[in-house]
Amino acid sequence: MDNQDGRWAKVVEAAVAVTSELDLESLLRRITSQARELTGARYAALGVLGSRPEDGLVEFLTEGIDEHTAAMIGELPRGRGVLGVVLGEGSAPVRLDDVASHPASVGFPPNHPPMGAFLGVPLRVNGRVFGDLYLTEKEGGFTDDDEQIVTGLAAVAGSAIANARLFDELEQTRAELARMAVVEDRNRIARDLHDLVIGRLFAVGLSVDRIAQKVDEPWAGRAAEAVDHVDRAIADLRGAIFALGSDATTDAARLTRLLKAAAAPLGFPPEIEISGDLSRMDVGVRSDLHAVMNEALANVVRHARATQVRLRVDVGGDRVVVEILDDGVGMGDKVPTSGLANLHDRAARLGGELTIRSGPEGRGTRLVWTAPLRDPATTAPTVRRVAP
Repeated sequence: MDNQDGRWAKVVEAAVAVTSELDLESLLRRITSQARELTGARYAALGVLGSRPEDGLVEFLTEGIDEHTAAMIGELPRGRGVLGVVLGEGSAPVRLDDVASHPASVGFPPNHPPMGAFLGVPLRVNGRVFGDLYLTEKEGGFTDDDEQIVTGLAAVAGSAIANARLFDELEQTRAELARMAVVEDRNRIARDLHDLVIGRLFAVGLSVDRIAQKVDEPWAGRAAEAVDHVDRAIADLRGAIFALGSDATTDAARLTRLLKAAAAPLGFPPEIEISGDLSRMDVGVRSDLHAVMNEALANVVRHARATQVRLRVDVGGDRVVVEILDDGVGMGDKVPTSGLANLHDRAARLGGELTIRSGPEGRGTRLVWTAPLRDPATTAPTVRRVAP
């Protein structure tokens, strides 16, 4: 692995950490330290903007300045001067041989160490700036490669902040949902979850996926695994949104809309068939049903190279049956167990079954997931291949 590959490997490590249990401050400190180490800068800093525009910078992490010097400097930056340029709407990375030469420079406070060469990058996710990552004092100045590496780290930091605020919103939503049982309020919360939260989770997945395209194995595989975790989180959230709906007369229409949204990355509309009385499903089955279909669709989008997809839901007799059929490249001689573990677990919890088959004439894949509507069996299901 050459030096540039090694630097990008650090970016992938940070991206994978976004999906781990590491707390936000520790992750941001790691990113700040890595930016300084990988560029050879003497100083590095990461500023986080508050949720409201008037808040300004609410957190400021530094590397390279000791505690005594930081205490002597006193008040943290407020995002003015050159930092304000980096934080501005529509801003791009700023790279300078001498930060004092920039027209927006306002100088340094007393006791601040001298700083010349400067590289600042906004922490931007989906068009929104969450803060900035900047470095100063590199002998010989910063390079194009430095800017690319720091831009990658900034994208990860922005995604981490967006992710943390996303889960704060989810916790607030859960608390609100516990206080409200009125149908109108439940539907409003479901809309907010779909419009606000899923979009931000999707942005996190895109950021990590872009980084995965820049590195070789094993880092590309680790980043792809992180994207899988984000996809499953989106699947679970969409299932929860469907389960929030309590008006049985609109279940089929609501499920159709959610499935069309989940299938948008296919680039073509799937065939959707829904039959039976969806109101017979309890909240748990309703949530699992949509999460299963969403995750199966994600597998088709990423692996099948399909041109046609058929989605079928049938609630009849004593079971609900979910079928996803595509005309893609098929499974060959392998069953992709890692991507199906979550679907298997959902079937196991309900006493159902997951079956993977080749499609018609051996082309494509047919996935069938079933669950009982009443008195689910306690036996564990199996995942099996059968002839078409």
